[in-house]
Amino acid sequence: MPRMPAFSAVLLLAFLPAFVGADSDPLYEGFREPPSRYRPFVRWWWNGGCVTEAEVRRELDVMKAAGIGGVEINTIQMPEQSIPGLLENVRCLEWLSPEWNEVVRAAAVGARERDMTADLIVGSGWPFGGRFLQGAERTQRVRVVKITLPDAGPFEARLADLASEKEKDRDEIHVAPRLAFLRLVPDGLTRFEPGTELSEEPGVVGADGTIRVEASGNQVLYLGILEEGYTFVKRGAPGADGPVLNHFDAQAVRRYLDRMSKRLGPALGGRLGDALRATFVDSLELDFANWTGDLPSEFERRRGYALAPYLPFVLDVGGEGEGTDFADTVRRARYDFHRTVVELFQERFLSTYARWCRDNGVLSRVQAYGRETHPIDGGLLVDIPEGESWFWGDHDRITKHPTVVNRYVSSAARLAGKRLVSHEAMTNAVPAFRVTLADMKLLLDEALLTGVLHPIIHGFNYSPPEAGFPGWVRYGTWLNEKNPWWPFVRRFTDYSARLTSVLARSDGQASLAILGPRADEWARHVRLYQPFPEIAIPWYHYALPGALASAGYGSDFVSERVLQESTAADGTLRFGPREWEGVLVLDAESLEPGTARALESFARSGGRVLFVGRAPSRAPGLFEAQEKDRIVREAIEAARAADRARVAVVPAPEAGPLGGLDQTRRPLPDFARRQLLHWVSTTLPAFDLRPPVRIDAPHVDVAQLRHRVGEREVVFFANTSETETVAFRAAFATADARPWRWDPETGARAPYPFDDRPDVLWIRLEPSESLLLVFEPADGDLPDVEAAPVRPSLPPSEWRTVAGEWAVSFRPAVGGRTFERRLRPLEDLSLSPDPELATFAGTVTYRATFEVPDSRFDRLDLGAANGVTRVKLNGEPLGVSWWGRHLYDLGDALMPGINSLEVEVTTVAANYVKSLEDNPAAHRWTWWYPPISTGLVGPVRLLKTRP
Repeated sequence: MPRMPAFSAVLLLAFLPAFVGADSDPLYEGFREPPSRYRPFVRWWWNGGCVTEAEVRRELDVMKAAGIGGVEINTIQMPEQSIPGLLENVRCLEWLSPEWNEVVRAAAVGARERDMTADLIVGSGWPFGGRFLQGAERTQRVRVVKITLPDAGPFEARLADLASEKEKDRDEIHVAPRLAFLRLVPDGLTRFEPGTELSEEPGVVGADGTIRVEASGNQVLYLGILEEGYTFVKRGAPGADGPVLNHFDAQAVRRYLDRMSKRLGPALGGRLGDALRATFVDSLELDFANWTGDLPSEFERRRGYALAPYLPFVLDVGGEGEGTDFADTVRRARYDFHRTVVELFQERFLSTYARWCRDNGVLSRVQAYGRETHPIDGGLLVDIPEGESWFWGDHDRITKHPTVVNRYVSSAARLAGKRLVSHEAMTNAVPAFRVTLADMKLLLDEALLTGVLHPIIHGFNYSPPEAGFPGWVRYGTWLNEKNPWWPFVRRFTDYSARLTSVLARSDGQASLAILGPRADEWARHVRLYQPFPEIAIPWYHYALPGALASAGYGSDFVSERVLQESTAADGTLRFGPREWEGVLVLDAESLEPGTARALESFARSGGRVLFVGRAPSRAPGLFEAQEKDRIVREAIEAARAADRARVAVVPAPEAGPLGGLDQTRRPLPDFARRQLLHWVSTTLPAFDLRPPVRIDAPHVDVAQLRHRVGEREVVFFANTSETETVAFRAAFATADARPWRWDPETGARAPYPFDDRPDVLWIRLEPSESLLLVFEPADGDLPDVEAAPVRPSLPPSEWRTVAGEWAVSFRPAVGGRTFERRLRPLEDLSLSPDPELATFAGTVTYRATFEVPDSRFDRLDLGAANGVTRVKLNGEPLGVSWWGRHLYDLGDALMPGINSLEVEVTTVAANYVKSLEDNPAAHRWTWWYPPISTGLVGPVRLLKTRP
């Protein structure tokens, strides 16, 4: 561990002169008292549309008091596990009915009256649709069934039977199949030939749908099955349930959206924007939709050749084998197919939706990713791109993970010059009632590091008092005034709002652009699903920006389109407001010719290009393939020849035995993260790509996010380890600017100490601790504060355990009576043989006395404390701790002799809810997990940390 420096009083005095008051500093004022638009919003589930104006207003008051700044009104299906009988007297409103519209109006007006913001989801559930859709307005796909025929003789099967053999995914239904193609092909092709189309030949397809084929040996039959309306809205509420909309039909999209605005707009004052900030499009889970009526003609117009000969093989992913002309041809055509589908989606859905939003005076807020769009190019089309961050439940553990698409989402926003990037935050479909405020802080910090800045928390259930306990629970983070830790939620919302306020009003910095091998992905696979791609290609694709951030770099993902539209000069590549000194191309075999030429131009201008793993050697796509391949090879070789000290092929990082690990829903294992960080730290400096923040001991659990606003440099650090303290020295490119710590928990700011130079700082971060540094120009007016400079924490040099008998009182959060126990020693309450303790949820107060000979100790460490803690020593409040280690500064409260200690621990609801075995809503979420650790376990210690 590095030595912590001593600080000169003379140096610290340099911070104290002040010439400008706080009220002339808008950035700091917005940090100290964040505007409501930067406060966390919530997804407000209107379960079943069973809403009233009175309850809407009551819940808005609850949220306002908790520091929530806005709501996303999200009408959704009523949870299946509601307490029987509680819906008998509840009136449920259909989406877009006059009554429902009036409650939306009341919610939007009520939000505005409370200085809150209202957004509204389009439709209900995801993706949107409705029973009113007809024919081709419903989503479509073509899928292939492949049959190896007998050596000789007849083959006979019914189309309906062949179509039904595929196991349906959730919310998919069996629909009447139509034959898109019926192709007979020789088995084992090594050179491409389309085979024989049989669908129009007499006698092959009977009137009853029976297919009859005479086999002659070594043949394969490809059936293309066209399905229309095969997938339904997930969790759709009445009025917006039913088939999913065909997102590839611009007219159908506009009709759907106009139907919504024409019915709802008048109730909101004339148009949607008179009451709403934005409308929202949730997950684009179109279940492999890939078709619309004019796709073949559009394909031919855009790609220069007919789709039909290649379609069976394009859809038969993996069936082309390896290393043959046939495989090469099929993969080129498959790339062209996927590219066409993506173009149609972006033009016909995303662009149509964005125009409709503008016409109705609202912003477009979209999770612009899925299988259907490129997460960069799609994100460029909308006003507020949105990502996701999830809680996953692993037995008695909660895994916190921002999705891998987040860095694509934030990159798209920065490329378009948009500062506000939202994310569906704390998404929780598994570990219900178990999430703590500490979990929420840690996941928020991790999400901020990915560049998504404004959390829309998942979520707040509309649940009236008569719904009973635990109420209507759609999903599981359970923001609710019945939650035991709800009285402390304002601490989280204040923390979040202050960080969002600063980061969303400044510009994220990046020196590196990253291009993933999207063309190769489309050629070899289906379009992989975002935010959880089935595989990571290459393995480090999505983890690389995190390793770069740990090493002190900033990066943007880019697309081939972005590179093609960039300009290069003097070793810098520019696109819109972004500029980079280096480009990393990740294991790409194929590039569009325009992309290869853009990289050549950048290299010739003095830029640095690293081809990781291999140099691109070909173009994707089938039309004029040989000529395009030649252009790519020549451009890449010319780029490398420009200066091999700046442009090179570098070995790819080696991960070790990843095996079948899920690399996209969970973080990479530590050994792979360490290997990737080592690769970054050794490879990039060899090409003079130096990190803007130079960290002497990079750690996989610590990363930074660098922003700039005016002459100020803003750097956010977070330690995402829940167990390890990390210390390091960081050097910043800030010259003689003065570092200040802005505390997002309190809104206060104070000078951050340094030794000899203000641009070189020692930093020590406790588990789950974050640090916001703002570098003030030395020649400007420094802030006027009376606070002492921040004192970095030190490891303890001495400690003493507080032991003995504890008098403990239990105040349940829900019903019940307060009761008392005596504990010696402390224990995990969830493991107690006493059922009142094992199933407790609420506030536990521990009291003990202890004796010390003097007051040399300066901190109290509660050890393992499962919940939010509040401490008093000798009657003097020491504060509240809701994340990380439960450490308290003792100040002057510790006295020689006898001392009285009081510790409150507020628990999660998990064990109590689990005990309600006859409650359907409770049992639905809790039956599978073991007891969750609860209460103060200790050891409780006094620490000496000051010299």
